[in-house]
Amino acid sequence: GGLGGAAIVYYIMQLLTPGSKLQRTWSDFIDALYAPVGQDFNALYWLYRLSSALLDTIIPCRHDSRRMRINGFASRLRPLIPCAGITLTLLTAASYFTTFRDTAVIKKGKSETLHTSIVVWLAFNVLSHYLYCIYKIPGIVISPKSEMAANINASGAKRNDDVIKIGGCCFIQSRVKINEEKKRCNFYKHCTTNVKIDESTQNAVHHPMPNDTFCHKCEINRPARSRHCRVCKVCVLEYDHHCPWINGCIGYNNYRNFVLLIFYIMLGCWYGACLLVLDFYVMMREYFQLHGFKLMGPQYGTGILDLPPPWTLLKDYRNKGKIDDDVILRAVFPFLLFVSICMFVFLLDHLLSIAKGFTTLEKKTRPDRNDVVNPFDLGIRKNFERVFGKSLINIIIPFPTHKKW
Repeated sequence: GGLGGAAIVYYIMQLLTPGSKLQRTWSDFIDALYAPVGQDFNALYWLYRLSSALLDTIIPCRHDSRRMRINGFASRLRPLIPCAGITLTLLTAASYFTTFRDTAVIKKGKSETLHTSIVVWLAFNVLSHYLYCIYKIPGIVISPKSEMAANINASGAKRNDDVIKIGGCCFIQSRVKINEEKKRCNFYKHCTTNVKIDESTQNAVHHPMPNDTFCHKCEINRPARSRHCRVCKVCVLEYDHHCPWINGCIGYNNYRNFVLLIFYIMLGCWYGACLLVLDFYVMMREYFQLHGFKLMGPQYGTGILDLPPPWTLLKDYRNKGKIDDDVILRAVFPFLLFVSICMFVFLLDHLLSIAKGFTTLEKKTRPDRNDVVNPFDLGIRKNFERVFGKSLINIIIPFPTHKKW
């Protein structure tokens, strides 16, 4: 919540300057929104005007090409995506305390202490693993270029701190300590070079290859299973993929937190959906009995859920001081159900990859042959222990852990 609020204040201070195009467009939008009933309000038109004004304010561009402008906008947008994910998590958890604790728990005689404790535990795990994924370095192969960037600042003066910054959320970036990353890289390289290859599979195709490789972009030798990320512009140990939701890479050192993040998001969404499914069914049945059933909605025409458009919600909130509980239920339950199904599919895919000893990228690039052997496959049990560890308590409670081979 604090990160989201800080980001909003930060960008408002930068964007809403007196006399700016964005401020003039926003004033025109408010006037049109509260215009007399007889005048039509074109939502698509105002969405286009506000988006165009926002883009012109964030990226003032006169002579650059459209492609450079889009790339610049994307680079500024990336740090805001994790902030949106954290804010969405907090809003979903807050909806329980503001609305559903009374309607779905207390009024039905259920144990408030039990359900509240479960919600707090799930939300705490989701937020903890989310922050771990954002700010925990995945494991980086330090190149001479990175060391030079850490020792020399923009003015050309030398600095004493051996730190480079990547990714992060909003304007708070992750700090990569070069000496620690070198130790982690040496430890990982020692473990990968000690991988034993069965003599019976000497003539088979090994994927991934157990040998070191050379990165032509970073100009450095890197351990086996390392890949270069074109977004972060670094080589990552045991590279899985680049995730825009954390504005960074998933690799050797934070893959466990990523999988647990997916697991707890799925668990939390399933829990919320099961808690609200009966109320949602009763409410929708009564709503269609009252207004009639139409595929695009009987009242607002926004779909089968018939959710009010944002400007209607804004007017209702200004008049009543709150949003109706039924509207929140119609929005939250389908969202929880949809996210839980998506997370289940993602989690199943990652668990299958872990069982076979592959990363996501390695599984996608696996040769389509019958004689492919993974030299890093330790067996299903040891593969899972290598990712999650042997302690169950560290899965239930998000204690900080140090990755071991």
